[in-house]
Amino acid sequence: MIARYIPGAALCVFFLSVQLGYAESVTDRIHMAGADLVASDFRGQNLDGAVFTGANLVGAIFDKASLRGADLRESYLRTASFNSADLTGALLGGSDLTLADLRNANLQSSSLVRAILDNARLDGANLRSAFLPGASLIKASLQNTNFEAAVLTDVDLSQASLRGANLRQAEIGTVGLGNPTPLGAKFIGADLSGADFSGAMLTSVDFSEAILVGTDFQEADLGYADLTWVRARGAKFQGAHLSWVRAYSADFRDANFAGAILTLAQLTGANLSGANLRGANLEGADLSQAVLSNMIVENAVVTGVQLGAAQNIPDSLLPNLPWQ
Repeated sequence: MIARYIPGAALCVFFLSVQLGYAESVTDRIHMAGADLVASDFRGQNLDGAVFTGANLVGAIFDKASLRGADLRESYLRTASFNSADLTGALLGGSDLTLADLRNANLQSSSLVRAILDNARLDGANLRSAFLPGASLIKASLQNTNFEAAVLTDVDLSQASLRGANLRQAEIGTVGLGNPTPLGAKFIGADLSGADFSGAMLTSVDFSEAILVGTDFQEADLGYADLTWVRARGAKFQGAHLSWVRAYSADFRDANFAGAILTLAQLTGANLSGANLRGANLEGADLSQAVLSNMIVENAVVTGVQLGAAQNIPDSLLPNLPWQ
């Protein structure tokens, strides 16, 4: 018997033989480019390698379906559901996934170049080694999402929630100093509490006004990043590279910068109360108007540090004051 026939499509997607107790996949012949498949139900079906390029799949349901290597480029997938679906190696470049449900979906090694995922839900999804340059994930929910080794250059994650997300070894910043393209990602106002960016390339990334409470940036490259007005209490920056970072009025209370490089960092008005900068390099950093109560600077390099109007300056930094 036919399990489901898609109106407007040229063929059936799936045949089910109850008598023989087996299912025969015909996905090697599925080609639905440009088809009108609004609200179609594909849940649990094998659609590996299927072609949906440019199709209208608004509100379609792909829950627990297998779409390994499927081609969904430039398709319309607003409010579509891919809950727990397997999209390993799928092509989704240029697709509109606004408000889509991709919770717990497997998108490992998938391509989402310039895809729109604003307000989409990807909590618990696996995007390991995924390719997302230019994608938009504004206000997306990405809690506990795995972005390990993913490429996120020029991605807009403004106001997104990435609490507990894994971004280890992800490529998020610019390729190199002075290279205008690709651009760094935007995390403006995003909630990144407890996220793991250890070892990530975050050069020129915009974290302004983001929540970074307990976030892990160990050994990450944050050169030229914007950390203005961030709330990063207890964040981990051990061994991180933060040269020329802009962190005006940032909250770094109890943050750990042990062994970090902060040369020429702009920390004007930042709160570093209780922060650990043991062995850090602060050469030429600007700590004007900063709050430095109980800050640990043992064995730190503090040559040329600017401390104009700073509060509660540790004794080891007093020689840097202009009247000394």
